[in-house]
Amino acid sequence: MRKVLVISGMTATGKSSAAIQMAKRFNGEIISADSVAVYRECTIGSAKILPHEQEGIPHHLIDTLSYREKYSVKAFQQDAKALIESISERGKLPIIVGGTGLYIRALLWDYPLKDEEPRSTEHLDALSNEQLYQKLCDEDREAANVIHINNRKRLLRALIRYESQQADGHIEPQPEPQKCYDDYTLIFSHERSVLYQSINQRVRTMIDRGLEAEVRGLIRKDEDWHLQSMQAIGYREFQGYFAGEYNLEALIELIQKNTRNFAKRQITWFKHQSDGQWVDMNEMTVEFLEKEIEAWLEKN
Repeated sequence: MRKVLVISGMTATGKSSAAIQMAKRFNGEIISADSVAVYRECTIGSAKILPHEQEGIPHHLIDTLSYREKYSVKAFQQDAKALIESISERGKLPIIVGGTGLYIRALLWDYPLKDEEPRSTEHLDALSNEQLYQKLCDEDREAANVIHINNRKRLLRALIRYESQQADGHIEPQPEPQKCYDDYTLIFSHERSVLYQSINQRVRTMIDRGLEAEVRGLIRKDEDWHLQSMQAIGYREFQGYFAGEYNLEALIELIQKNTRNFAKRQITWFKHQSDGQWVDMNEMTVEFLEKEIEAWLEKN
């Protein structure tokens, strides 16, 4: 069984830099498990690691698609499995790095995934704007707070996005699933207040680096907000900002809030869906982790 090191966990916890250190120490190559970093044009908002930051370590599944294309859990599963075989055949250690938990679980466990199809709005079409808005208030209050009751398109998109997230978060393996790999999984996190402070600062850094200009360069027409890539946190919030619904400071606070809430969901997901070792790099040394990983690698 192939050995695979997994560095997963919450956003803004130092996964990328730790992965590079591990790749240097254990002759590894990195496979990104990030659903946004796969898009070439989504650089600042995805906080992807840039070529000059990779320190010569090969990184895979970064900048492989146009932001106008779709990418699925099944596509990641297929791509990552092929990369694991290729990297292992070259005598190197595959290192999976990212916070998209469903990607990681789909890769590590042996269960089939169906081809993904666009979700229909047919079950919502008969509802009035008022009914749609009330439904959104009941299911996703944060989204409802930034969408006008008469903006039917945005209401429908928000409800479909919510339903998709709920469905994705509950995908389970078939009965008695089997692991595909001998994995050593680390789940990076921080104490809650430290994590939130890190997230808030990261968002402001993105704005300072030119996130607004990046998003403006990607949106050519109103329909572009429907693109899968533009539904990511850090991108979708700009729709209301560009429409004049709120100012820059409110935009920043909204992205920060949505990212913090995403981190909360990540914590819940990893607690229930992963048996990895939780790591807070403010309390644990890289040297300790290296010894643990070395012991794992020496096992047959």
